[in-house]
Amino acid sequence: LGIMGLADLMYHSKIRYGSEKAQQFAGQVMEFVRYHCMRTSIELAKERGPFLAIKGSIYDPEDLTWRPPKPLFPYRHDFGRPGLDWDSVVEGIRLYGIRNAAQTTVAPTGTIATVAGCEGYGCEPVFALAYLRHVNDNGADLELQYTSPLFEQALIEADLDLESRQHIIASVSEIGSCQQLEEIPDHIRDTFVVAADISQEEHVRMQAAIQAFVDNSISKTCNFPAHATEEDVADAYRLAWELGCKGLTVYVTGSREKVVLETRATRGDKEINMKQATIWPESKKPRASKLRGETHRVTTPLGNTYVTINENGGNQPFEVFIQTSKAGSDTAAVSEAIGRLISYVLRLSSPIPPRDRMEEVIKQLSGIGGGRPMGFGTNRVLSLPDGVAQALEEYLTERQLPDSKSNGQLPMQMSQLLFGDLCPECGEAAFVNEEGCRKCYGCGFSEC
Repeated sequence: LGIMGLADLMYHSKIRYGSEKAQQFAGQVMEFVRYHCMRTSIELAKERGPFLAIKGSIYDPEDLTWRPPKPLFPYRHDFGRPGLDWDSVVEGIRLYGIRNAAQTTVAPTGTIATVAGCEGYGCEPVFALAYLRHVNDNGADLELQYTSPLFEQALIEADLDLESRQHIIASVSEIGSCQQLEEIPDHIRDTFVVAADISQEEHVRMQAAIQAFVDNSISKTCNFPAHATEEDVADAYRLAWELGCKGLTVYVTGSREKVVLETRATRGDKEINMKQATIWPESKKPRASKLRGETHRVTTPLGNTYVTINENGGNQPFEVFIQTSKAGSDTAAVSEAIGRLISYVLRLSSPIPPRDRMEEVIKQLSGIGGGRPMGFGTNRVLSLPDGVAQALEEYLTERQLPDSKSNGQLPMQMSQLLFGDLCPECGEAAFVNEEGCRKCYGCGFSEC
């Protein structure tokens, strides 16, 4: 079992998400949930018996090693929560065991929280007080404007006139936050913080306060501004580990092209950056005066074609020359054009290795049909581009990279990727359904 709408409850209770008071509030809420989960699970064990693998586990009644969870720090705030008798839980496990080996988690609740009318998903802070939401409308991207009802109600209760409220909401719609608007009363600004207003340390400490009473992991994102450094991210992971978190997700503003939620400001910044950015720097790697290579001959419908592949060290292809027929002919021009394009792709500055780029070129050229295919079976050549692809494939096969750690066989998981869908994050055909979830083995992206 888990929770959602924690941020909504903090808005109602006038508690600033991320503060020391909020950390204790979240911890007490989750402790209450965990306590009653375990009490109910013990009652189920009394009726139906404990889980089958309880023998030797931390819940083994004959050798009970489980201890009641404790908050990270002693509670200093009383929110009126009923008392909890953890000793009765220990005694119940000794008598009956427990029905569930794990009782709590905090799952991602984006869709069901929206349906339920919650502003805060799971244990997350509110993303923005006003934002644009993208939904799929029969294949089309539908953009919806959203404004927090709780924030609007707080403005009304502060006796702000209609014109002032409309001005405030219009301003908040641009940036998602109300912290920069001095016309808003201090007590509202202090309560209605959003994800971007909370420091990275506060994000982690909120998760840790909840994690103390959750036996599984937690879906919680630590938000970073666009100018965050690697050291900032490392500090967050280190703190999460020190405080006992089971995992941590970070998101740097603007690091993903497609998002479900965004403010007008982040969308504007993204559009500007997309206009300025390119797939990779448009600069070619310099060519040495002397390169080693090999020439492959392949018979095509346009005659014998000679495909020369030169390397720039490390068994990595650097450039390709294609010669067919006599110089000055249309056939020779087409051959030269294909070679130049392949060489351009190989020489561009890019994090993708040249061999991988050549494999993509082969995929694009293979199977292109012409009017006069030649040969039979494995020797069949459909056209000049198909023949070039076969020569490049032969080169890659003969020039396999040495790998002393491999037995020459793909792991079972990787062999399954041949049948995967295209990943929306990295574009690799490695997006598969597994364990009730769609995930990518290429980059680790998951829809869960």
